[in-house]
Amino acid sequence: ALHCAELLNKWAAASPEYSKDLVMRAAEYSVDAAESLRLLYEAAPGDEGVKFKYSSALYWMGLNFATLCRLGGAPDGKWTTQQAYDLAHTSLAECEALRAGATEEVKAEVIFAQGVLSFCKAEAVNSGFLRSTKMEKALLVDRKFKQALRLFEQANALWASAYGDKHLETVKAITMIGILQHRLAGAQASLEWCRKELRIREELQGEMHPRTQQARRTYTMLLDEKLQAERRDGSHPGSNPANPAGASAAAAAATAGGAEG
Repeated sequence: ALHCAELLNKWAAASPEYSKDLVMRAAEYSVDAAESLRLLYEAAPGDEGVKFKYSSALYWMGLNFATLCRLGGAPDGKWTTQQAYDLAHTSLAECEALRAGATEEVKAEVIFAQGVLSFCKAEAVNSGFLRSTKMEKALLVDRKFKQALRLFEQANALWASAYGDKHLETVKAITMIGILQHRLAGAQASLEWCRKELRIREELQGEMHPRTQQARRTYTMLLDEKLQAERRDGSHPGSNPANPAGASAAAAAATAGGAEG
């Protein structure tokens, strides 16, 4: 069940658009894995191997339910958007506690997943799947995007220190930093990050890998968006155009939530 939860997440993340069915199945497998491994962990709390597997199940549960939250909950009504968010939040909090004594690069996984959850909550609020009750919608979305960016920058620093830039863990954070820069500041701000992601994926995964092709599509769309903004606004190449809701936003959203680099 744990491997299925991971593989389905990666499959969905490599698709141009997330399939709710794939994400739903990944979420179900992650619940099955977490429940089974919880029993093993409770029976042998001193077994570090079981403890790590259980924390991994919680990690995938957090990622899968965060993505389900962003997509508006389970298509069959099994989990609402709010329930998906709550399950993701609780799972990642427990995962973080279990990995308190882990190495920095392992802790970075949880930080990355928490960034995904913040991003997905912002997307869910922006889409109307979740309601903002304590502040204006736009303010909450902006706050959650900025929180996600800080978390991805932190994960990126930890992974880059442990592995260097050219690593499948590090490139996950680079991908998400590019997406958040686009959300918060527009195409110009995200271009360098997206270019960096594309170069790394071409080197590590090859030009034909689905994630490389996805990165190339996103980069091309951002270039087009930037040029259109410059023509429309009479901007210079160094300017920072507004962040329109264009095709690049949809393409970028398709990469978020997937943990595979």
